[in-house]
Amino acid sequence: MIGIIDYGAGNLGSVKKTFSYLNVPHRVIASAEELAGVTGVVLPGVGAFGPAAEKLKAHGFYTALQDYIAGNHPFLGICLGMQLLMETSVEAQGIKGLGAVRGTCRRFQVGKVPHIGWNRVYPQKETPLFKGIPGGSFFYFVHSYYVQGPAGEQESWTAAVTPYKVLYPSVFEAGNVCAVQFHPEKSGEMGLRFMQNWIVSKCSGAAAGPQPAEGSTIRIIPCLDVDNGRVVKGVRFENIRDAGDPVELAALYDRQGADEITFLDIGATYKSREILLEVVEKVSGQVFVPLTVGGGLGSIEDMRKVLQAGADKVSICSAALRSPGFLSKGARIFGSQCMVLSIDAKRVGNTWHAFLNGGRIDSGIDAVEWAQQAEQLGAGEILLNSIDQDGTQAGYDLELTRRISTAVSIPVIASGGAGSLDHMVDVVKNGKADAVLLASLLHDRKLGLPEIKTYLKQKGVSVR
Repeated sequence: MIGIIDYGAGNLGSVKKTFSYLNVPHRVIASAEELAGVTGVVLPGVGAFGPAAEKLKAHGFYTALQDYIAGNHPFLGICLGMQLLMETSVEAQGIKGLGAVRGTCRRFQVGKVPHIGWNRVYPQKETPLFKGIPGGSFFYFVHSYYVQGPAGEQESWTAAVTPYKVLYPSVFEAGNVCAVQFHPEKSGEMGLRFMQNWIVSKCSGAAAGPQPAEGSTIRIIPCLDVDNGRVVKGVRFENIRDAGDPVELAALYDRQGADEITFLDIGATYKSREILLEVVEKVSGQVFVPLTVGGGLGSIEDMRKVLQAGADKVSICSAALRSPGFLSKGARIFGSQCMVLSIDAKRVGNTWHAFLNGGRIDSGIDAVEWAQQAEQLGAGEILLNSIDQDGTQAGYDLELTRRISTAVSIPVIASGGAGSLDHMVDVVKNGKADAVLLASLLHDRKLGLPEIKTYLKQKGVSVR
């Protein structure tokens, strides 16, 4: 029986779904007393180091987990769960981690931060954790901090490394304790295989592995615009038509190799109704890649509900424009990597304005300046949609995308206007986008994800 620690700091649904898929008995543990009845523990993590550590203490887990680890029981930390196993983090000065290994967590100082997307993992020792997983396989990452141990010690527990401007430990293995910076539960086939390996292995071994190459890849993200439980699509936010069932489409795109899936309830804001949580749960149950959910999220409780329903990230648009502090509050509670700022931008004169309520209301706020402000407020990623290009299949707004991508240091997802394979190449190479969002091309079966990725590779674009 595997115990999944619930300390109120993140989504447990994806981890539970993985164990269910692997047919492994598991249960959520909400109190330290329940540790006695499990044969292994998983510490998931979404959010920030300080609040998470304090919640572990408040729930009575802090000392209990230290004792559990000291008792030589199998333990796996995921993402923030990996960082919490260190002694300290620069993210939260004065707050102690579990101290399973010596070291601290440091923030990336170069490149787009957070590090969001699929990146390669290179084993550095012979270990059952990577049985059947080729060196350099892709896993899904979303984080702003990485672990670092004392020279001479870090090498002893580093099981794998990943390059992102710096070369850092993405898997560590210290006796009975293992941890990963990526999300295996959101990393498709390789992630499922890794989890299976952890379950059946004793986590041991040592030898040199292959040398790392590039950093993270460009993500290809299908978008499901949903209204009244159906996927819909229009042109410039008008002339909406039915495009299919969201659960069926999500499952299809997951099988085809989508890097993430975005679910936007486009009617939620102006119709003043809650997000379709039941549909979110069903979609989440069909995919093993990250899921972003947005549409009408106006409170912390709204965010919490969609995360509990299976989302990994939340997309905020109108609520952030009305109350910018909402972004900061969400980032403090759930972490910047969870906060996606959606900007619906439309050209007004010689610039672009950010619009509210599904493109119906001009906020009068310059879109580029708003992106910069949102980064300072805690947004970890920007979903940039050009209203002018949306649904036209005439190409992305390259100038808009380039201006915002070069104005911020967080990843930017380009959306609105994809009509050909070359449009995607252009928005990556000339628009400087970190990911591309697709809807009509996929829903209408004009292009498939394998075809898209093959073409991008031929054009020198790094994809998974």
